[in-house]
Amino acid sequence: MKEARVTATYQSSLRAEQKEATRQRILDAAGRLMEDRGLEEFSFASIAKEAGVKERTVYRHFPTKTALIESLCEWFQKRIHYGDFAHTEAELLAKPQQIFPGFAANERLARALWSSAQGRAFRLSNVEERKDGIKAAIADAVRGVPPRQTRWVAAAIHALLSSATWQSMKDYWNLSGEEAGKASSMAMELILNAVRADVAPASKYKK
Repeated sequence: MKEARVTATYQSSLRAEQKEATRQRILDAAGRLMEDRGLEEFSFASIAKEAGVKERTVYRHFPTKTALIESLCEWFQKRIHYGDFAHTEAELLAKPQQIFPGFAANERLARALWSSAQGRAFRLSNVEERKDGIKAAIADAVRGVPPRQTRWVAAAIHALLSSATWQSMKDYWNLSGEEAGKASSMAMELILNAVRADVAPASKYKK
């Protein structure tokens, strides 16, 4: 009986590994197709062909296109080493230098995710968690600042952390991923230090 249980456990573990390997194979294929066709163009049939599996296998792992896009976005975040959302100022200032080189290394994927309706839907799906992290990270710098101006600071920091900022720096200034990351981190630090030191008093922006 003990040997049977060991065999069953082994077989179960092997099936789980094979299932995950197939899932990753499908996501890798979807990523390659997204680079060529964009998120709105590829189909389950084309993904199955690219992955070398049957179409029903793709549906077994991703029942809907929405489920596939969500998993593909998560796959992309791992690919660019996004990690967890920042919740401290140090984590926040380090984040652009962590992820912007990943955007540059996966440029076509980053642009496809940013420009597509599905990619936008994914970003909005976890936006509140990202906003909560930013609020926590800037809490010390904005202590005593009125809520309205605090919201402005948080929104500016959020914009500097986005792939849209990386794209602008690359397209208009030809910055590398590393340079864009450092520039974004520097801009965020300048904003937070200015707010903390009251270089730009909130009262100037009440109107």
